[in-house]
Amino acid sequence: MSAFKDSQEAREILGGFFRQESAEDDHIFAGSGFIVAYTLHDPDVRIVLDATKAPRPGHAYDIYIDDPAAPQPKVDILMSADDFDKLYKGELQAMALMMSGRAKAKGDVTAAMRLLPAMARAIPRYKEYRQ
Repeated sequence: MSAFKDSQEAREILGGFFRQESAEDDHIFAGSGFIVAYTLHDPDVRIVLDATKAPRPGHAYDIYIDDPAAPQPKVDILMSADDFDKLYKGELQAMALMMSGRAKAKGDVTAAMRLLPAMARAIPRYKEYRQ
């Protein structure tokens, strides 16, 4: 069974999660200077997270969902929407996805590696959000 029935549901769920996550005061991605994109397929959705601006109360970073005006990311991570869902639920490991070719990174791969702690801290919140 697919994690999302279609692109609209994926946009709603993932957009809602990242908006909620951006509101967290302890977000280590905030103010990092990174712009990361997740380009997902099956269903298709593109999420860009922009942490180049100083965090504001209740808004740690900017979120763009399927927005052609989104800024250019330092790294673009490509994978299936199902693998993304499993990754953020803690059911798959980022390195295993990369090594198997199920996920690919374009751009600054070292920047992607520096995002792993932020992703790890988001896993319990994503699991709770999805329940």
